[in-house]
Amino acid sequence: MKPFLVLFTLLLFCCSCAASKKLVDGSSQFTPNVQKTSAASIAPPDMPPSPQNFTPLFGELLSGVSTSKTSFNPFQNEKSALTFSLSRPAKVSIRVYDPDQTQIDQPVMNEQMAAGTHTVEWDGRDVENTTVPDEAYFFTIVAEDESGKKEIYDPTTFSGGEEYDITVVDITPENHTITYTMPEMGRVMVRIGIQGGPLMNQLVDWKPRVKGAITEYWNGKDRDNLVDIYDHPKFKMIISYFTLPENSVITYGNNRLSFLDYKKKLKTQRLSKPERESSIIRFSQHYRIPREEDYSPAITLDFSNPKGKTKSGIPIIHGKAMVKVDLEQEDKSIFQNQQFEVCFFLDHEFYAEDETGYTPFNWVWDLQDVPEGEHLLTVNLSGFKDQIGLISKKVMVVK
Repeated sequence: MKPFLVLFTLLLFCCSCAASKKLVDGSSQFTPNVQKTSAASIAPPDMPPSPQNFTPLFGELLSGVSTSKTSFNPFQNEKSALTFSLSRPAKVSIRVYDPDQTQIDQPVMNEQMAAGTHTVEWDGRDVENTTVPDEAYFFTIVAEDESGKKEIYDPTTFSGGEEYDITVVDITPENHTITYTMPEMGRVMVRIGIQGGPLMNQLVDWKPRVKGAITEYWNGKDRDNLVDIYDHPKFKMIISYFTLPENSVITYGNNRLSFLDYKKKLKTQRLSKPERESSIIRFSQHYRIPREEDYSPAITLDFSNPKGKTKSGIPIIHGKAMVKVDLEQEDKSIFQNQQFEVCFFLDHEFYAEDETGYTPFNWVWDLQDVPEGEHLLTVNLSGFKDQIGLISKKVMVVK
């Protein structure tokens, strides 16, 4: 099978219900239609204008900031070089920040530098000499001359956080690949689901990607590998990203430590980056949420009173089944007390919802209207900050 190009408009996974009572029939909107196209192009994003009164914090004393690499592998002894120019001698401090704008390293501290071009390398290690997890990091530079004039290069004051959609994707089922082009460095989200039905797979959960051609790997199935989604007639996908601060660098190759575990294991208190006026008008809601809080929680789906299991391990249920939806233990510290919209889908069709649910969520499922046989039950647990936990399980209904 040859790959084809798909044109995507903005697709929304959400649950809605006009009735006020809980767990009644409603509608779930995953709205625009997918259209196939032979044109492999991405429309340039509409860049919002900068505020008229915004004054750049650098440009006369400090200028010409660039990085040698947009991504590198610290485990292969690779480094990223930060280059900048000084118009006259100055004391310089350079800091490295993680995506939560927490300082993790300071390669240069109040170092006197001459006028001219300078290069400072960062080896992908933090102040405690720990190799940082795979993530996106950015630099700030503060330069102060002999007269006390200070200039600050802080890329978050003029770049990063603007959200756009990727509209053209090349899907090659036989190779299990999804290919698209990033117009710029950004943090990407890829969601896969059913038109008018559930989100079935969060393939990429706001992960950093470099500019250029990007390949993601997907086997065409839902998150739990139960059913083929790609061949479904109402298959839908959304790919969005928000921009990273200018001159960000992405580290990779750390298979030992995730970013969430890294943040939990920090030995010393880290400083946050000072807040400074920004020229960015349109921020993604995900940009300001800490990475350690902005991800799709893992959830569980259990039946309290099954009547056994089939030979293949599918729960057998009948009458009124007790259904329990809960968070995995490792995610409870972040999401336990949050309110969710809990949506149930049966065989990809909307079935019931509770718009103001908490976990653990218990539901008595009356199976009178469910035909006998094997079915797929999918749950979408949607937070109000657009984090969606999802899970699917096959069930065998008997009368």
